[in-house]
Amino acid sequence: MQRRKGMEWAAGIKRRMAGAVWPSGAAGWIAAVVLALWTGLILEICLSLPSIRAASEGGASYHAIPLDQVIAEGFEERDGTLILTGDSGYLHIPLDGAYVGKFVYSYEYEGLMNTLVKIGVYNEYGELRDRDAVLKEDRNSRVIGASWIPVGGRAAYAAISVTREGLREPGLLSVDFDSYPVRFTGFGTETRAGLNPYRLVFFWCAAGFALLLLGGRRWVWARPEIGFLAVSLSVGTLLSLSLPANKVSWDEEVHFAQSFWIANYRSPVPVSPAVLQEFITGMDTWPYNQPGGREEQEALDRYLDTEGDYRNGEHLWSIDLNKTTMTGYAGSALFLKLGQMLRLPFSLLYKLGRLGNLYVYCIVMFLAIRRAPVGKAILMFLGLMPEPMLLAGVYSYDPTVTAFMFLSFAWMLDAILNEERNVGWKEYAVMLAAFLWGCRLKAVYAPLLLTGLLIPKERFRSRRERILMKAGLIAACALLMLSFVLPVLFAPRAIGDVRGENTSEAGQMGYILGQPLSYAWILIKNMLRTLPSYVLGEQSLGLLGHQGPVSFPWLLYAGSGAVILTAGQSSCKRRLDGRQKAWIFLLCGAAAVLVWTSMYIAFTTPGNTYIDGVQGRYYIPFLFLLWLVMNPRCVRVDVGDGTYYRAALALGGGILLAAYWLDILPRFCL
Repeated sequence: MQRRKGMEWAAGIKRRMAGAVWPSGAAGWIAAVVLALWTGLILEICLSLPSIRAASEGGASYHAIPLDQVIAEGFEERDGTLILTGDSGYLHIPLDGAYVGKFVYSYEYEGLMNTLVKIGVYNEYGELRDRDAVLKEDRNSRVIGASWIPVGGRAAYAAISVTREGLREPGLLSVDFDSYPVRFTGFGTETRAGLNPYRLVFFWCAAGFALLLLGGRRWVWARPEIGFLAVSLSVGTLLSLSLPANKVSWDEEVHFAQSFWIANYRSPVPVSPAVLQEFITGMDTWPYNQPGGREEQEALDRYLDTEGDYRNGEHLWSIDLNKTTMTGYAGSALFLKLGQMLRLPFSLLYKLGRLGNLYVYCIVMFLAIRRAPVGKAILMFLGLMPEPMLLAGVYSYDPTVTAFMFLSFAWMLDAILNEERNVGWKEYAVMLAAFLWGCRLKAVYAPLLLTGLLIPKERFRSRRERILMKAGLIAACALLMLSFVLPVLFAPRAIGDVRGENTSEAGQMGYILGQPLSYAWILIKNMLRTLPSYVLGEQSLGLLGHQGPVSFPWLLYAGSGAVILTAGQSSCKRRLDGRQKAWIFLLCGAAAVLVWTSMYIAFTTPGNTYIDGVQGRYYIPFLFLLWLVMNPRCVRVDVGDGTYYRAALALGGGILLAAYWLDILPRFCL
């Protein structure tokens, strides 16, 4: 009796404490939201105070530096500009020691302006030390004509070094960069007062995220899919809109062209040259010369809005529609069409199309997490990782592949493990249609459809339906496999992927079929070499397109390991057994082998002992199943499901916010 009373007393204390942590009712939520908004605003004001104070003391935000004060070596002054005359040049620009928000220089150059900029800043002791200088390899776009270098302190000088060798771009060998004159037209400093909208919205997102974790008891704790949807939509929208209206991810120009064509299906569009450049990889869209800050993004937007005419341009544009991949562009095409109907400026139209891709990804992932009987935390964590979220926020069909295949797996696992549901034709149609919608874009994942063969016979309403449904899965898998295997076996092309070097499908097939054991050893070596980073780390979860990996790859490994070890929660009280895990592992291995083999045939020079073209993002569509296989039954987390899902959301959302703060915001928006 005493023990029972003690337990009731402890439970009462716990309930009262939980109620005290968070105010209940609408009034409490309104107060919390207002507090979060004010907190974000105060943080942004605090970070903006130095520039606000400096701008108020100095009057005009921009201060030009006369050319006669510039010390130039390797340059000649003509018509008020400095022209590079030799193979290299050096410019020393004196600054007055006052606070400098950004150092600015303008230029005229038809190529890609690549320079090395060094700015001497005074340290905390008010001394000028070489090791405290701001040093930046400054890569600039062709169309902007100016560069803003962040300083954020008192500066004594700026130095610019430029060489003809550095101006050449190895990836654009057809361009004669040496024939373009290099002119520097002006120098100055700029201290911009006011709040940064990107940083302010980030603070609001972070505050809202904290509110969701602390007070979303009915949502996040009990329904993790709602927590995922809230974080992915808010932070994902901020991330997508923070990227420049340019090629930042793999093959984005191809995906944008396909999306734009679907939005204008059977209606050739009169576009200007600036719009045409967005459909190809060239100097205007060179991914390694992106706008480096808020001012440069605004300059690019002004150029695109002025020169990017997609209604009355002089070029009538159309493209062959790739019917194999068109399902991956539905969201982007819909939003592009909406933007055209609203006659938005081209830069806004470009970014709006990206949001269509993002929202399809978020909604389908929400449905997958909601349906999955096991691995909800795995889905939530994988879905919020920086690389999948970046791919969703740009032009790409990879998010469609990932989200729809995850949705199919969720329905399959529900049919396999949930004893309370039978598999009817409706359930079968959903899992098959979702898989085909995603997998038809990349048929190398076809073996994963055979996960459905694990559905126990007790789940089917009749023996006839069981035979028909499982036969349908096998037939669909076979057709997907044949769609890319048969052409290579019976009619290999003399040239493979044009992006590769000296590729040949016919030549590579000769090596594989002629020496299968040697190829098997090459395959195993390449797969083992990349296994950790492709399954757990930065190559599959942390690459931010052409900008490279996130700043903290170690956290991806730690977070992945933690989720794999602990994600044993099951809403149906059953988990995969050893036999089921072995079958799924074989299917994941088969998909990985097909990924590597397809790139060996299409992308790799015949006879090479390494495989080109494989990227970690190709593993994402089957990481959910693979991580479920790796989840050990011997590890038990002694907390409630709601508490665990809150911790998983905190980990995944925290990593996404950290990636934005460290790698996206300073690169494109400050």
